[in-house]
Amino acid sequence: MWTDASADPPRCPGSGEPGEPAAQLPDGYPHGRALCAGCQQFVPLDTAGRLAEHEASDDAETDAEAGSRREWFNLHGW
Repeated sequence: MWTDASADPPRCPGSGEPGEPAAQLPDGYPHGRALCAGCQQFVPLDTAGRLAEHEASDDAETDAEAGSRREWFNLHGW
């Protein structure tokens, strides 16, 4: 049975990794954020150009964000 004690930590291991702003869609998405190789989410960069600390999954992701992320991957690939 699954327990919280054996669960992976929510912090994505890509947090703190170097990154650069991803290519933009015509509407500006992902708005200067970088793609995290660990969780495939778009994450803000800190002033040192590293991925901000974030969780591996975003339960608050809106349908619009998911749709834009899907469109980005369809256009730019993995």
